[in-house]
Amino acid sequence: MVRSRLIVLLRLYITLLLIFATQKMVFMIFNAGLADGAPLGQCLLSVWHGLRLDSVMSCYLLLLPAVALLVGCFVPRMSFRRILAPYYVVAAILVAVIFVADTVLYLFWGAKLDANDLMYAAKPKDMLASLPWWAVVLGVAVIAALSWHYYRRLRHATPAQLPPLRSRWLTLLALPVAGLLFLGIRGGTSESTANPSYAYFSSYPFCNHAALNPTFNMLHSLFKAQNLETEFALRPDDEVDAMLADAFRHDHRVADTLLRVQHPNVLLIIWESGGSGMVCNDSVGPCLKAIAAEGIDFTHCYANNFRTDRGLISVLNGWLGLPTTSLMKRPDLCRRLPSLAQTLRANGYATSFTYGGDIDFTNMRLYFLETGFDSVRGSAYFPASQYTSSWGVPDHYLLGPSLLPSRRPFFAATLTLSSHEPWDVPMHRLADQRQNAFAYTDSCIGAFVDYLRTTPLWDSLLVVIVPDHGVCFGDIHSTSDPRVAHIPLVWTGGAVAAPRVVERHMAQSDLAATLLAQMGIDASHFVYSRNVLAPTYDSMPHFALHAFKNGCNLITPDGVATYDCVDRSLQGTTDTTATAASQQAFVEALLQHLYRRSAQLAAR
Repeated sequence: MVRSRLIVLLRLYITLLLIFATQKMVFMIFNAGLADGAPLGQCLLSVWHGLRLDSVMSCYLLLLPAVALLVGCFVPRMSFRRILAPYYVVAAILVAVIFVADTVLYLFWGAKLDANDLMYAAKPKDMLASLPWWAVVLGVAVIAALSWHYYRRLRHATPAQLPPLRSRWLTLLALPVAGLLFLGIRGGTSESTANPSYAYFSSYPFCNHAALNPTFNMLHSLFKAQNLETEFALRPDDEVDAMLADAFRHDHRVADTLLRVQHPNVLLIIWESGGSGMVCNDSVGPCLKAIAAEGIDFTHCYANNFRTDRGLISVLNGWLGLPTTSLMKRPDLCRRLPSLAQTLRANGYATSFTYGGDIDFTNMRLYFLETGFDSVRGSAYFPASQYTSSWGVPDHYLLGPSLLPSRRPFFAATLTLSSHEPWDVPMHRLADQRQNAFAYTDSCIGAFVDYLRTTPLWDSLLVVIVPDHGVCFGDIHSTSDPRVAHIPLVWTGGAVAAPRVVERHMAQSDLAATLLAQMGIDASHFVYSRNVLAPTYDSMPHFALHAFKNGCNLITPDGVATYDCVDRSLQGTTDTTATAASQQAFVEALLQHLYRRSAQLAAR
C-alpha cells in the first residue's frame, strides 16, 4: 500500500534527523572548551538552526531507499531490509567517520572538516602522528560502535516486506514524492540552493560550527566545483583594480640597506607553528630573543594563513593565503606561482629544501620541485636511527651542517617539525608539554646558529627565521583569532650590516620582495609581495591578510576587521579609523583580486 511506503520513508527521515541532532549535542559537549563564552541558549539553538541542513542531508540519504520502495511495487515479496543492508552499512560508516573526524579534529583546529582536508588523508600515518596511540584506537572503536548503531537504527526503520499495491497506477504517486525529495535536497524553493550558510545564525562561531551538518559540509565541499575566478566576483574587475591600485605598489629601491653582502648565501629556517605569542618570551624562546637582538628584528610581521601547506606558499612564493582552498594541492596552479627558489636559481644560486618528515605529505615534494628547488630531501635522507618522533627526525638532527649545499652561492630552506602535536621531543625543560616542544626547537635553532658562527661561511651567510603560521596559546583556542597571526621574522648572519629593529607593519608574504630588493634582484613578478624597506612603503596602506578556514582577518596598525566567507559579511572590527562598509569593501576586493589572479595561473 502507498501509505505504508510513505510511512517507511518518514520513519527513515526522522531516524536520520535524530542521528544528526544527537551528533550536534555530542559535538558541543566534546568541544565545550572552545565555546568562547557562547551562552547555553545559543548553543542549544544550534540544533534547531542546523535542522535545515540535516533535512537536506537526510533527503540525500533517502534517495536509494525511495528507489527501492518504488521497485518493490513491481517485485512481489521483495526483502527491503536485505536489499538495503549494504547501502545502510556504507551510509552508516560514512556518517560515523565524518562525524568522529570532524568532532575530534575541531578540538585541534577550531574549524570544521571539509574536502580540503582530504589531502591530509592521503598520508594517514602522518595525519595520525598528531594523536597518541590510545586516541587512534579509541577513535576507531567509537567509529565502529557508531557505525553499528546507525546501521541498526536504519535497519529497524525498514520493514522486511510490504504488502503489494492493488493497482500499478498508484506508482504515479512516486512523482510528488520525488518532487518533495528534490525540494528537500535543494533546500527549499528559495533562490539559493543548500549551502553551509544555511546553518549560520549566531555571532558565536562555535554555535555556527555546531549547527553545520558535518556530512553535508564534507560532501558539499567535495562536489562543489570551485571556480576560483568567480569565487568572490562581487564587483567589476576594473573597480577592484582601482581599489587596490596602491595596495601592492612595486618599488624595488631600498631606503635602508640591511646587508653588507649583496649576494649572500641564504639559509631560510621555517619554524613549524612558531607564533610570537608562544615563542617570543624568555622561558620558551631565549635563543630566538638573543638572535633577534644581534640581528634584524621585524617586530610587526603577521602570518598570511593558518596551515603549513598554505603558509609555505606565502613564505616561498610571496602569495596571499586563500581562505577556502589550498594551492599546494593544485599543481597546475602552484607550479606557476612566482618563487624565491626559482628566482634565485635564475641568478646562479643552488637551491635545496630539507624536511625531517615525509616529504610527500600534502603534496610537498611535487610543490618544491615545481617551484625551483634543485634538491628536495625528506626523512629518507636521514639514518633510520634518527627517525625517533611521531613526525620524523627531531630538529636537533635536522638543523645541522648537512643542510648547507656545497655549491656557492646557495639558497637552502628547511622546515622544522618538532613543535607540533603530539609534542614528543628529546628535552624536558618546561612542565607544559607544548611550551617545552617549542623551547626544544628554539634551543636547536640557537645551537645551529652558534655552530654557524664558528664556520668560514658565516661572513657571507644570511639566516632568515620565520614560522609557517602561528599557533594557539594561553586561552586562545581558535586559529581564527587575530592574535595567532603575529609571528617573528628575524635575519641574522655575518651578511647583516648591523643590528636593528624594523617596526613596519608587514606580512610573511612580503619577505620575498623585501629580501630580493636587498639583494638587487628584480621582484616585480611577485604580485602580492611588498618591499617594506622601499622609500614609498610608508605612503602605501599597511595591512596583512590573515586567512583562516572560510574567513580572514584584515590586520592594520589601527585594528582588525574579521570577514566571514560563508555569509559574505564583516563579523566585527576594532579599527575605528574607517567605516565597517569600507573595510568590508576592501576585503572583498582583495579576495576577488586574489582569487582571480590565482585562477589566471592555470590559464598560462
